[in-house]
Amino acid sequence: MAVSDERLNELYALYNEIKRRCQVIDNKYSLDTVPPDLDMPESLNLQKLVYTPKTEEQLRTAAEQSVAATVLSKQRSIEKTYSSKLKSLSLQKDKLLADADAKLNAALADFNAEKEEIARKLVDNGLVFSTVGVKYNKLASDRYNEQAKTISAYLLAEQKALTTQETDAQQLYDESCASLDEEKQARIDEAYRKLAEKEEKERVSVEKYNNSLEEKEQRYQATRAKAYESAWRAQQNMALQNAKTYAELGETGYRDLIQREKYGVCTQAFSQLNREEANTMLSFDGFLRSSLGSYYSAFVNWINTVLLPA
Repeated sequence: MAVSDERLNELYALYNEIKRRCQVIDNKYSLDTVPPDLDMPESLNLQKLVYTPKTEEQLRTAAEQSVAATVLSKQRSIEKTYSSKLKSLSLQKDKLLADADAKLNAALADFNAEKEEIARKLVDNGLVFSTVGVKYNKLASDRYNEQAKTISAYLLAEQKALTTQETDAQQLYDESCASLDEEKQARIDEAYRKLAEKEEKERVSVEKYNNSLEEKEQRYQATRAKAYESAWRAQQNMALQNAKTYAELGETGYRDLIQREKYGVCTQAFSQLNREEANTMLSFDGFLRSSLGSYYSAFVNWINTVLLPA
């Protein structure tokens, strides 16, 4: 039965693990001091935060935007109040003129009616050419002129009062706008201060966090250096012990010691496979043949006798 692609990938992974364990054995029995292979990365590679400060212009723009709605609302309120006042005064002016015209027309109508009445009475009494008519007409004319004068004076006084109110409204409007400008600037300055304060807090926070990462990295490097030194001493001691063992066993015996331990690693790893899978792994390359040496034939025999067929 052919080995599936998925299973083949799993066998390659197992094969690479066997290679790694055999290399560990070679390092273990090395007569040279092998640099320690620490199970510690060279660095923690802690990700620092990147802080990009906002420019003063950006902060000022943000501050202006934050108060814009409030200021606009107040500006519209001022405009509305001023516009309503002017409209009211304009209506009062129109009404004042209309009332004055009505009163003048009424006074003129009364004057004309009175003159007609005087003329009728003069005719009835035969006094058409008498000076009495002149007298009564003058009295009527004087009364009309007095009424017109009074109406005109009242009109002028009221118009003056309304003009004064317009001036006052304009002054109030100007003062309100100036006050709002000052308030706007004060609000912007306060908003800017708070934004700058927040920005500074963020900068300090990022700097503090990054410093803590730096300190953590330094502590890790110190720990790693101690671990490396300890491992290096252990490697030196192991190389010294290996030299003694080599002297005791000789080259052949020492090589046999290494190959026998590798043989144990291989049989333990291959025991989970069937015979076809095991032989497939043997065909990957010549690593096991060279690594097991004299034990390779025994290993192949073990595969073909101990392992079950597929």
